Amino acid sequence: MENVTKATGARRRLLPLPVGKSFWEEVAEHCYCVDKTLLIRDLLATRAGTALFTRPRRFGKTTAMQMLKCFFEKRGADEPDVRHLFESRAIAHCDDADEWMAEQGKYPVIYLTFKDHKALTWESAQKMLRSSIGEEFTRHGEAAQALAEEEREIFLTIKSRKCDTDTLAEGLGILAKALHLHYKEPPFVLVDEYDTPVTTASTNGYYREMVNFMRIFLSGAMKDNAHVKMGVMTGVLRVAKEGMLSGLNNLNVFTVFDGPFSEYFGFTEDEVKEMARYYGREDKLPEIRSWYDGYVFGGHEVYNPWSVLYYFNAGCVAKPYWLDTSSNDIIAELVEELPFDIAEKLLSLLKGEKPVVPMTSELGPYQDIRKKKSTIYALLVSAGYLKPASDISAGMCKVEIPNKEVMQVYLTDICEKITTQSGDAESLMDVRTAFFSRDPDAFREHVERFLLESASYFDASAEGFYHGLVLGMLSFMRDVYVITSNRESGYGRFDIMLKPRAEHLDFPAVVIEVKAAKTEADDLDALAAEARRQIDEKNYAASLDAENITDIMKFGIAFFNKRAALAK
Repeated sequence: MENVTKATGARRRLLPLPVGKSFWEEVAEHCYCVDKTLLIRDLLATRAGTALFTRPRRFGKTTAMQMLKCFFEKRGADEPDVRHLFESRAIAHCDDADEWMAEQGKYPVIYLTFKDHKALTWESAQKMLRSSIGEEFTRHGEAAQALAEEEREIFLTIKSRKCDTDTLAEGLGILAKALHLHYKEPPFVLVDEYDTPVTTASTNGYYREMVNFMRIFLSGAMKDNAHVKMGVMTGVLRVAKEGMLSGLNNLNVFTVFDGPFSEYFGFTEDEVKEMARYYGREDKLPEIRSWYDGYVFGGHEVYNPWSVLYYFNAGCVAKPYWLDTSSNDIIAELVEELPFDIAEKLLSLLKGEKPVVPMTSELGPYQDIRKKKSTIYALLVSAGYLKPASDISAGMCKVEIPNKEVMQVYLTDICEKITTQSGDAESLMDVRTAFFSRDPDAFREHVERFLLESASYFDASAEGFYHGLVLGMLSFMRDVYVITSNRESGYGRFDIMLKPRAEHLDFPAVVIEVKAAKTEADDLDALAAEARRQIDEKNYAASLDAENITDIMKFGIAFFNKRAALAK
């Protein structure tokens, strides 16, 4: 990537972006690298036995763990020295820098990642565990000689990947002891995405076996163990109450609700501004904010780092990059089982509403998440689908969708599933057919039939719910249309807009305004006509006009319970 400097007109070669890279040493040496090295200082300052950081997927957890490994790990004489990678960064120039830099390259490090542990059966899961853990034993094979004969045999059995699961569960503690004895310094134990195996096990029916294994495995190294300097774990969910983590020594948990370390996962406003300046795209900052900012960690707003990097790398094309990379099977399960009142609140978010919902900073056992409303909303916050719009007070807080990108993810991962749950696929295909036939009246009929045949009874539902329901139904046309909701255009904010994709310009653009009657006595036809007039009065089609799109369908639709009226 090249750019031209304003001062001299000379070309300067810019560092490439670390798209798809989490190996910190490579990023720091060859790519544009956002400096998060003060995480090292703040982590050491906690003097925690074990620290757990929970953040949404693709928010830099693995890169942070790779950085910790690179900083702390004692290297052999034949391995390259990495100290210079830190000497130019914040950790080497902060207060008491000499104290923190004295820890560089001093310790053995155990590094395990479970991010790809998504086995369908317990038998397959055991094979994955033996492979990942055995690989780390192989990496530290020379340390086996420091152990007494009995423990050395266990070490070698795990290294060979031929051990049984009970023996494997003892492995982390044995490896830590071997490294301490061999190097005369206790190791750092880094476990990335600790919760992925348990989340997957919960989905696929071997939850109890995995929880029992992980409890023994983690406690063996990080419960009152003199052979461990510090443990650091990352994951999406905090589930300490189930016992898997409760026995760990001096466990400090830092969730999305906690202030400490909030700036180290995700990009801050200043970091994004500097990146935009470096690549000469400061003009794009408003678009970047609207698409990728808005996550709140411990009261501080941060950007989605994955999406920001991909945005710059793609020539500043705004799209939901997170959509194709982030998945949470447990969320899909929850959405399929949602009670009506929760579905109503989730769909109302698409209207821009900020409902007050139960909230907790700790999810508890996986098996209980489905039973408590507070944990359902907390799960969505922890996974990045929602953000707190107020402080938690008496177990309640307001929530909202963080940004435009998550609006698209929300439409795909949540609202479409709610809509599918509410009616059969045949009804949804009828809606699609009527829409493509440019027949709004047939569209209204199919929507009304959809409501009548759905499992839930939409008595006294708010406008935001119907807005979300229609939006979810229309999401089945994402292959043809770019679907947006609650955006500014003309003199206000339209409810729903469908703009045909470049390869489907033979289809009309569509602007829809949704309203809901308050009582049965209200005139639905008049309310639909009012919605239709609003589209013209506020010129909601202005953004389409600006793109020279002239084939536009406009209609208002009004609801009460399971009845609908439409005005063209």
